[in-house]
Parts: sequence; C-alpha cells; structure tokens
Amino acid sequence: MLVKHECQMGFRQQGLSIVEIMIALVLGALLTLGLVQIFTANSQSFRVNEASARAQESGRISSDILARSIRNAGYYGCFPVNGIKNNLDTTDNDYDETLHEFRSEGIFSNDTDAPTIADTDSDWFVVSGLRSGGVSLRSVGQINSASFTVNQRGDLAPGDVIMVSDCNNGDIFEISNIQQGGGSTADVTVVANSGNGEPGNDFSANSPAGCNNPNNCLSGLYPDGAQVLRPYNETYFIAQGSSGTNSLFYIDSTANSAQPIELVSGVERLRARYAIGDTSNFVDASGVGNWDNVVAVQIALLVRSGANNILETPRSMCFPWWEQGGECSVSDNFTAGDNALYRDYSFTTALRNRR
Repeated sequence: MLVKHECQMGFRQQGLSIVEIMIALVLGALLTLGLVQIFTANSQSFRVNEASARAQESGRISSDILARSIRNAGYYGCFPVNGIKNNLDTTDNDYDETLHEFRSEGIFSNDTDAPTIADTDSDWFVVSGLRSGGVSLRSVGQINSASFTVNQRGDLAPGDVIMVSDCNNGDIFEISNIQQGGGSTADVTVVANSGNGEPGNDFSANSPAGCNNPNNCLSGLYPDGAQVLRPYNETYFIAQGSSGTNSLFYIDSTANSAQPIELVSGVERLRARYAIGDTSNFVDASGVGNWDNVVAVQIALLVRSGANNILETPRSMCFPWWEQGGECSVSDNFTAGDNALYRDYSFTTALRNRR
C-alpha cells in the first residue's frame, strides 16, 4: 500500500533546493555574526572592567601608602632639647644628603635632588621621622666610646642607622658591630666606630666633658633607659618599573642597601603641593620658603592600567586638577600616548606631628 501511495504522488524528496540552502546559509551567517558581536562586546567590556579594577586598586594602595607616610612625617618622639647631632660621615662616597640628612621639618622636596632614575614629569618628596622598636639602653655607657649596652637586639643589624635619645641630647650614627652577650639578661653591645661604611661615622666634632677619644665619642652621656630609635628618610618618586611602565618607588635610608623599591605598578605621574600655615594656601615645592611651616600636603596621582587597546581613542584629561584653577572643564592639559585606561586620584593629608 505504501509503495502504491508513493507512486501515486509522482515524486519523492531527494534533498534541499539551492534556494533553501542559500536561505539557510544567510540565516547561519546572521546568527554567527550576532554571536561574534556579542562575544566581542563582552570581551571588550571585560577588558575595560579589569583595567578599571586594576587602576582603582593601584590608586587606592598608592594613596594609602603616601597618606600614612605623610601623616607620620616629623615624628621625633621626645625631641632633644639640645637638638640632634648627625654623626654620619658626610665625606664618604656613600653619603647622600637626601637620604642621610635627617631633617627636623618632617617633609622636604626641591627641584634639584630627585633620585637619578626618577621620572622628570613627576614630583618627589622625602618624609623623615623616627621609629621605635622597643630598644633602650640598659646601663650608662663609657663616654669615651660610642659603644653601649641595650636591653634587646630586636631587629638591629650592623650597617643600620640608629639614634639614641634621652630628650636632652640625640645622636645619629651607623652601627659598626653588634656583640651578643651571655647570661640571663642576654645584653647586646652596640658598637659604633669611626671610619668607612655606608656611609660610616665621624665623631671628630664631638668633645663632651670626660671624652678621652674624640674619634669615638657621642655628643652627650646617655643614662639608663635612653631610647634607641630608627631615624628614617623615605624618598617617594615615580620611575620606570619592571613591567616597562611607570610605578611608585621609594628608597629607605635606614636599609643597608638603600636601593629603590618598586611599591605599586601603573602609577604614571605624581604631583604634590603643600599648605603653608593653613590649608587655604597651597604651593608647589619651589614656593615653600620654610618647610617647618608646611601643615598639609595635597597629592594627585595619575594611574595607567590595561593594554594599549582598552579605549578607542587616547584619553585626554585635566591633571592635576589644580593646574586649571580647579576648573577642569576649561581645558585638558594631558593627552595619553596610547589607548590604555587612565584615571586620576587625589587626596589631602595633614602632618599630625607638626610642632
């Protein structure tokens, strides 16, 4: 019956016609094109979101690091009545005024002494102060020797720059050697000798009462309980990082090597200005006459994130915002040289240790 029925129909279906194939191909091509567009849009959106997240992370971390350092700048504990005597050897080749001239102002910058690797389109600054590690003198040392016993070694090591202070006098010098004592107290003798080092010490200008050997005397006699502190100069600047783009760097003067350390990648530029007397008068570093009068610092960071194809056109923006008198809508003063994502971050931090 089935064969008879097919014969009565007069034909059987053998495949698709050329018209049907063409219609199917067109529909398939349209569907594929739509999927490609969706994939491309999602991929671009993912790259933009990832770049934005990285820029936000770099901006947040950089702002936090710099804000903390600026807030703590100028902390010298019980500031010595007779001032601080810096006994580091200024004639040694390893002596660097920016790193080893511990300034009481707490923060400092200028137009000439930036680190040699620093980006010339960015600002830089130095913050100074003291850190306490819980180390103190256990007994009165001999005045004719820059050696004394402390209650614990802590993290002290030969080559470290430290300061001993009793609120009357303060002496900064480099540790030449550490001798670990025995017994139940486990006293530690810190030795500071004159001579070469990084940069080493020079006690020749010290002549307190009872000093028999000026080459190994501190500027004063320190009693039991005098604090042993770490003076520091931290230099913050922008330089080319390991990824080939700019990064936020710093140099810690108290470290034995005092080498640049890359902190946060993707920080393209740093600009700073300083409040003199009150926060209504901000000037750049060249306009600061007396750094003791700086009460706050305003920082602007330009952060770069992502590959060169994040945006369709190079980003133009106003950076820093204060260069247009606070009116960034007037004109842009920065145009990127690529299609990466750029964002700016700014904050103002007061120096809480300003005396």
